[in-house]
Amino acid sequence: MLDQLGLANRLTGGLADENKRWNLNVVTMKDERTTMIGDALISAAFVSYIGPFNYLFRTAIWKDAWLPDIISKSIPITDGVDPLEVLANAADQAVWKTEGLPADRVSLENAAVVVSCNRYPLIIDPQL
Repeated sequence: MLDQLGLANRLTGGLADENKRWNLNVVTMKDERTTMIGDALISAAFVSYIGPFNYLFRTAIWKDAWLPDIISKSIPITDGVDPLEVLANAADQAVWKTEGLPADRVSLENAAVVVSCNRYPLIIDPQL
């Protein structure tokens, strides 16, 4: 009987922890619902226009041109949004690296662009 009571206590304690996690997820999802517009906008622009450029220009254009423009127009966006993280999660990136893709940022961005396109995009090869 004491063993069953102990197991029941552990189960309810574990469910209480899940309740806390679910409540945090609800708050996070509400925040993401409002910032989804700006995140999708910058990611779509990234996929559409960034391919032919090198790392320095890519970084400059989305951090110094697109982000300030989106913010100036009061479009909700996640602070410090990274288009690569919006287009591909860490698991996708790990799979690409495992399959032989170089681990540099431009290669990962190119892979995210290729996976996000319906047609063949124009991209540069950072390894030349």
